[in-house]
Amino acid sequence: MNTKKLGLSIFREQFKWSLWYAFTILLIYVAVLLYQVYVEAIEFVDFSMFSNGSSSIFMLVIGILSTYSFFDYFAKRGITRRNFFKATIGASGLLAVAISLTIFLMNGLLHLLVQTTGWDITWTNEVSPAGFFSFMEVFISYVLIHVLYYLIGWMIGLGYYRYGWIIGTLPFVPIAIIFVNITGLLWGLSHINFFPHLSLESFPLSIALSIVFGGLLLYVNHRLIKDITVAM
Repeated sequence: MNTKKLGLSIFREQFKWSLWYAFTILLIYVAVLLYQVYVEAIEFVDFSMFSNGSSSIFMLVIGILSTYSFFDYFAKRGITRRNFFKATIGASGLLAVAISLTIFLMNGLLHLLVQTTGWDITWTNEVSPAGFFSFMEVFISYVLIHVLYYLIGWMIGLGYYRYGWIIGTLPFVPIAIIFVNITGLLWGLSHINFFPHLSLESFPLSIALSIVFGGLLLYVNHRLIKDITVAM
């Protein structure tokens, strides 16, 4: 299996998991929305903002599982570490785009539903930008955040796989927490962020630093997987 086919295979399986996540979050959101409409009026964020934190954590978990669920499986079937590394990079990018598109599509459908039904909804922190360029800014930020969380999770999974649960936990979990906070600082995120009031407030700078940070994570992950021993 070549790198492209391997990457698509990994992406398809992980996207199936993502759809289960997205529909679960959607059901929870709709339940809260109905509570707001028929029981008690409360201010509420829109779906894209509501799911942003959980979707990032979901990508972190997917990254962790990529080693045990995919590397171990394919390595035992003759796939080289190099091919798997390249394939996973491609899969992570595709998954980040796909899950971001899914979230925004669901968000648009929910807004259409609210307008059609005439429900009196008070939105706060609404992420439904008007205009193509405004939408692209938000979309690109979501994609980059999701990619970074995936790469951080992948680092944790590789650390566990390479060094075992005890040695893999002691250094890699604290490092991952630091990296998650760096991501939060880059994009002004409030979830798992030691600096919630700090923000770069510059979209181009956030993109540039995210690319540099992503490159650092790829370097770390490449070093971890380069000569990793496949568990028998």
